[in-house]
Amino acid sequence: MTQYNEVVIKYTPVFTANLEAYNEKIYRVIANQGSSRSSKSYSIAQLLIKIAIEEKKHITVCSPSLPHLKRGARKDFLDILKATNLYSDNDFNKTDNIYKFPATGSTIEFFGADETNKLRGPGRDILFINEANLLPREAYTQLALRTKNTIFIDFNPADEFNWVYDVSDLEGNKLIHSTYKNNKGNLTPEQIKEIESLQYADENLWRVYGLGLRGTSSETIYTHYKVIDKFPKCDDIVFGLDFGFNHPAALVKVGFIDGVCYAEEMIYESGLTNSDLALLVKQCDGLTKYSEIFCDTSRPESIEEMVRYGLNAKPAQKAVLDGIKCVKSFPLFITKNSTNLLKELRSYKWKVDKNGNKMEEPVKVKDDAIDATRYAIYTRFFKPKKKYSDAIY
Repeated sequence: MTQYNEVVIKYTPVFTANLEAYNEKIYRVIANQGSSRSSKSYSIAQLLIKIAIEEKKHITVCSPSLPHLKRGARKDFLDILKATNLYSDNDFNKTDNIYKFPATGSTIEFFGADETNKLRGPGRDILFINEANLLPREAYTQLALRTKNTIFIDFNPADEFNWVYDVSDLEGNKLIHSTYKNNKGNLTPEQIKEIESLQYADENLWRVYGLGLRGTSSETIYTHYKVIDKFPKCDDIVFGLDFGFNHPAALVKVGFIDGVCYAEEMIYESGLTNSDLALLVKQCDGLTKYSEIFCDTSRPESIEEMVRYGLNAKPAQKAVLDGIKCVKSFPLFITKNSTNLLKELRSYKWKVDKNGNKMEEPVKVKDDAIDATRYAIYTRFFKPKKKYSDAIY
């Protein structure tokens, strides 16, 4: 336990490690490398709130995109403020995404790295980059140049090579390693079981998301995609939808121009009922009542509900191997705000047997947005094979 004035909060060893590193005042960068659910992001949020109520600091919290930030780091900050009775609606400027602490004059501002004008905007005392490995190196450089004091970054080490390793390993910076075991007291048995099941699904995913260790060379399935700033104007647009509740429901918009595919993540959220999901789908940019939405066929009742809500939902073609081949046959461009889709692409790989030989079967972990993308592309171009009796001579 620790205190914000008279408010007692629960914390993990990850919070303690970051607090001690900050108090030493010798580290330019405090990097948090960790597994899923290790409390690294939440612990940094707790620490930055503590700093804001004790010192006058201007703090920036940045994430790959604003939607990603709202679902993740900003939500953590607001949840902590509310849980500790420190939140006041009057102190939160929702338009500019700035929270003020009147007693000290501190501010915490939130913005996505896709807001390029803010990368080169005014500076700050302290910077926190959430999921820093998903940002381009140039974005980090611009933010770092405008930061006077400490920089906090956190990341899942999914990539074999990434600029965050150069920064976190640099002499004079501090690297803090954490796993879900540092946070077990705050996890449900179901969450622990899901993480620990990775050791039986795939060795590399267990290294990254279970042990918080850096990814090794693997049989990555999709390597041909490129990241672009914005989704272009396309006359031919379809959508792919992968249903979920405990796992995220994922909707991906796919457009086609001259044999090139463009994809943008539209929805990626857990805990949605079908009515919740239908409402969000209807609000998506580029979707009309005529837009085809190719859906996971394992949920026919959910497809029917989408239709009853007025959506043009249809069963997708789900042949996995043929679908993967189809996706790989097109140049593929992903918008940079498609945070979760890009994260999945980095770790989506073929299974290997006990001898290390690649199998023609993908590892079925963290693939919700990838499946939705495949449904859209493959179903749009699927042509059933002709039966012998249909052949023309």
